[in-house]
Amino acid sequence: MSGAYLATPARLPTVQRTDAGTMTGAQCMGSLTALYDVAGQIRATLIELQAQARMANAQGN
Repeated sequence: MSGAYLATPARLPTVQRTDAGTMTGAQCMGSLTALYDVAGQIRATLIELQAQARMANAQGN
């Protein structure tokens, strides 16, 4: 598939850590929430692409 058709991948958020390299519960929750947001954006993009493909197929028939 041509690279021109591919969407730029979503940038994953940086995982939050303390200066010692460990993670608190609050930091874990914040990082998981950020990852969940990225997953939601990816899902929304997929749904949009599926709708565009359906429209293109309907016009072609």
